[in-house]
Amino acid sequence: MQKLFIDRKASDNKYLHKDFHVAFDRGLTYLALKYGGAAADEYLAGFTVNHYAPLIENIKSNGLAALANHLTGVYAAEEAPRDLFITETEDALTVSVLKCPAVSYMRGIGYEPSEWFYKSASVVYKTIADETGYGFEMVSYDRATGAAKFRFYKNQGGIK
Repeated sequence: MQKLFIDRKASDNKYLHKDFHVAFDRGLTYLALKYGGAAADEYLAGFTVNHYAPLIENIKSNGLAALANHLTGVYAAEEAPRDLFITETEDALTVSVLKCPAVSYMRGIGYEPSEWFYKSASVVYKTIADETGYGFEMVSYDRATGAAKFRFYKNQGGIK
């Protein structure tokens, strides 16, 4: 009997991590309920600084265009590129999300995202802004769909 082998790497597979969002939400909820909301925020900030270190450095070097490229890539990977709209000016990056693919997925499988999941975007984006010397404002957020509008803008203090 002839044995057949397939040489395959993880990078050969389509990248989707939809169930990650549920696990992420449950972990945040645990932290917040066990140690308080400030602990969940602290975790998110620490995670952001470490996980997004290359993005943070890219933004420091190339400005908000690097963040726009990153977000475009994320929404493409999440198979939701039509839900993202970005307006870039010399001084600001405004992002509009028609619906969050993570929220859509979770609700679609009958999982109700916690209040901590909704807050995570603000903490992650504010941390990225703080680390790169930009300001951040969450203009609006709809818990039912994850639709959001937020902006990054040049701070008086400049880039870190």
